[in-house]
Parts: sequence; structure tokens; C-alpha cells
Amino acid sequence: MVTGGAGNLGRAVTRAFLQAGHRVFVPLHKGDAGALDGLAHEFSGRVDSCHLDLTTERGAAAAVQEAFEWSGRLDSVAHLVGAWSGGVLLGDTPADLWDRMIDLNLRSAYLVARAALPVLGEGGTILFVSSRAARERRARNGAYAVSKSALLTLAEVIAEEYPALRSYAVLPDTLDTPANRAAMPDADPSAWTSTEAVAARIVALCSSAAPEPSGSAISLY
Repeated sequence: MVTGGAGNLGRAVTRAFLQAGHRVFVPLHKGDAGALDGLAHEFSGRVDSCHLDLTTERGAAAAVQEAFEWSGRLDSVAHLVGAWSGGVLLGDTPADLWDRMIDLNLRSAYLVARAALPVLGEGGTILFVSSRAARERRARNGAYAVSKSALLTLAEVIAEEYPALRSYAVLPDTLDTPANRAAMPDADPSAWTSTEAVAARIVALCSSAAPEPSGSAISLY
């Protein structure tokens, strides 16, 4: 299951799993209609989706249940749901911005993980997409950085409490996407992280042959 699979990174991750021979279930949010039509046509019968809000208990639980019922099993969950908002000092950060970052970046991860833990098979994987901002370059990104940093702890908690499963957090830098290039026309994208590189690493980490110990936080920059 790839949450957030309709975005620039999400489509790359979904494609990478499909190219590796997997079946992929993608919970979509409102406004994502048609985002996966091309992949569904190219990989007929191996990708399915639903429209649910993963920041709610009901939505997260229903998404995991639909994924399990569609496939008959659930081997991995790659949680990509998230958003950035910032540009202000912590003392100027509105409470609603703080709440939005926590809801999208952390609450959704917790709810999806909680729903998936009982149905993941032994050796299954839960992976969260964090950010370089979890460890550095946090100024004027306080709410985002805190919410993304918490994902590292969430992966560690799962590793400690569920030793039969594997959990990871990956930390990409700014992603090289058309949207980011348009938003930051004066930036140098040569040091940014490609979505294909992140996708390849996520698929590798969800493989049973992944050498990284459960609970690891893996920098992708």
C-alpha cells in the first residue's frame, strides 16, 4: 500500500513497486481523481485505489481494510502522505498551521500504522517518508520539522514493539519535481533528491533482503 501515491513522489514509488512485480493499492484524497489512470492502464489489474481521508481513524482503517481485501495480503506500507508549510519563526507560527503539519505529517502516519500492524504478515514493512528537515535546516520550518522528526521516533517504536516486522524512515532532501522548480526558480536543483532515487530505495527497503536494521532512519541526500 502506497499512501500519498498520487503526488510526484507517490507516482514514482507506485511505478517502482509495479515495475518490481508487486500489486499496489493507493488510497487517494479528494482532488486526486484520475491521477493514477496512466499506471492503471499500463499495469492492468495490478493497481487499485480508494478515496479516503487518512487523517481520520475511520479513513485510515478503511484504507487498510480495502487494501487487504483487494489483495488478500498486505506485505508493506509506504506512507508518503504529508505536506510542507513554513517560512515563519516558531513564535509567529499560527496554531492552525502547527495543527495542519501534525495532522498531515504525523497523525496520518500513526493512524495508518495502527491500522496496518494487525494485518501485516511476518517480515512485513512499514516505511515513513520524513525529511532532511527532521535533522537540520529547521529555521522557519518549525512545525514541519517537528512533525517530520517524530516519524523517526515512530519507526523506532514500531521496531521495538513489533520485532517480527520491519520499520524505517527515509529522509530525502528537497525533491526535484516540476512543482518545486517552479516554486524556487532561483535555487540550484543539482543537490536535490530525484523522485526515482527515493522510489528505488523505498522498494529496496521493503524487500525481505534489505540489510538495514528495523527502526533505521536513512538519509537520502
